[in-house]
Formats: sequence, structure tokens, C-alpha cells
Amino acid sequence: MRGVASVLIAGGLGGAVWAGLTNHVPFAQAEPPAVKAIPAYGPDVVEVPAESDQDRRARLNARLQTMIKDGKGVRLTDAPPLRRAEAPRPSVAARAVTSPLRAEPASTFAPPAVNPGAPVTVRRTGYTPPHLDLKTPPRIPDNDVECLTQAIYYEARNESEAGQAAVAEVVLNRSRHRAYPKSVCQVVYQRNSRTCQFTFTCDGSIGRRAISPVAWARAERIAREVYEGRSGSQLPKNSVNYHATYVRPSWGSRLARVRQIGAHIFYGSPLNGGATPGAYEGESESVRPGLLFVRNEAMERTYTAAVSSAPVAPIVE
Repeated sequence: MRGVASVLIAGGLGGAVWAGLTNHVPFAQAEPPAVKAIPAYGPDVVEVPAESDQDRRARLNARLQTMIKDGKGVRLTDAPPLRRAEAPRPSVAARAVTSPLRAEPASTFAPPAVNPGAPVTVRRTGYTPPHLDLKTPPRIPDNDVECLTQAIYYEARNESEAGQAAVAEVVLNRSRHRAYPKSVCQVVYQRNSRTCQFTFTCDGSIGRRAISPVAWARAERIAREVYEGRSGSQLPKNSVNYHATYVRPSWGSRLARVRQIGAHIFYGSPLNGGATPGAYEGESESVRPGLLFVRNEAMERTYTAAVSSAPVAPIVE
């Protein structure tokens, strides 16, 4: 009896296990029933279906067609793109006119032509004093603005506009000073048997190489602005000397230093009341202004009498 009961119990347990494996009896359910996820956004948000590649290309093509129709785009061509070497490059003058920064007006004065006989300067490390030609008479222009343009171009074409205008101010200050020539051209081309006041006028700089049209037009514009008083003054009226930062002239310690603009140091009056460099050095300026020579008849008659041993006549006042 006990054996029959054991067989029945074992059979019942086996049937229960088989029923659980075949999901006929829910006692061995391994996973809980799936719960539907609730979206994090509110019920008013509408889910947009993903755009396919074909739809995206169609939308982009329609946008390009609209731009072309409105004149905001250009059509692509089948022509191969120009290589860097084949791309046309505008000239320097054309770039100066079409530059969006500032278009310089056309120059009025023709720049100096290239002189094949101009001496060639050999570049060395440091400062090399230039070779001055003081025997060949220079060709002096007859227009003050042209001479001022030359001074700006050859003395400060690589400087800022403020530095170029300051060089022009020094030239004008000299022309207004009693110790210098009265015209701008005479100031620029002032020289004597030892040196010239502006080195470019006697060291072969004029005509040594071709002139940059852009730099020449800029120099002429600045020259006109300073000459006509349309440029703000940067230096005092007694500033008549300057030099580059890479030279150390002997007269630099004798003058009051005013300011430095770029690569040029500008000076004012002498510290001890002496003469300024370059003053009274013109060949036609052997007599300083303000010095009056008066003929003394009494001294002449005394000298004549002493030489001739003749009696001296009394002087009648």
C-alpha cells in the first residue's frame, strides 16, 4: 500500500513539473507580465517620424532651386576648377582700387622712373652708412606736394600713416623755421659739401627700384592732408629733426626728445640753446637771418688814412 502511494506521489509531482514547463500550470512563471511604458513627455507632444535620405535630398534640392530663382546662388558647372597657378591675379593697382579697406585716390604726380645707373646697395648685418653722391646735381621738382610725397615715400613708406604724417610735419616745420630754407623742396633737397639733410636725395635711392603704386598714392594723399592742414598735428612746431631707431647720431643727446612713432624718434629744441642739426648749412645761407651788417664809415676812413699815411679828417656828426 505504501509502495502504491509512493508511485502515485511521484507521478503527481512529475505531471506538475511537466505542466509548469508547458505553461499549462502558471506556478513556474519566470518573468512578470510586461508593463506598457509611459512616455516622459506630456500627451500634447506629437512624435515626428524620422526623415529618410531621399526626403532630405528632395528638400535640399528645392531650397537650392529657390535660392537660384531669387538670385542668391549660382549654378554649378561641369568645368574643372582653376588650379592655383592658373587663377588670374589682379595687379597691385587693381587691388588698391578694389580693396574694401581703403581705396587710395589716383596719384597726381608720376613717381620717379627706374634709373639703370643707380648704385646697388649691398645688404649687410646691422647698419651700413650709405655712400653719398654730393657732386651730381639732383633733379628738384617744382611742386612742394611732390617733394613732400617723395620724402614720405623714401623715408617712411613702411611706417604707419601716423609715422608718415610725422615725417611730413618735420619737413613743414623746417620750411617755417627761420634757420632753414623757405620752401618744402629746398628743405628736402638741402645739402652742402659734406652731407645732405634727407639721405634719399643723394644716396641713389631715387630710381634704384620701381615705385609701389599703392605706397606712392598713399604717400601723396598723406602729403596733401598735412600740407593743407587737414591732418591733426602730432609734433610741436619746433620739432625739426628725427632719425631711425637703428642709428645713433651724435646730435641726439643735444636735443630734447619729443616722442617715438614706429621706427622714428623725433626731437624738439636743443637742450642748451644751441643750433639744431642742419641749420644754416645751405650753400646760399652763409649769412644767418637776423644778423645785420652795417657799414662803418669812420673805421674805413681811419684804415685808409693809416695805410696812406695821410692826415685823418675830422668826422662830422
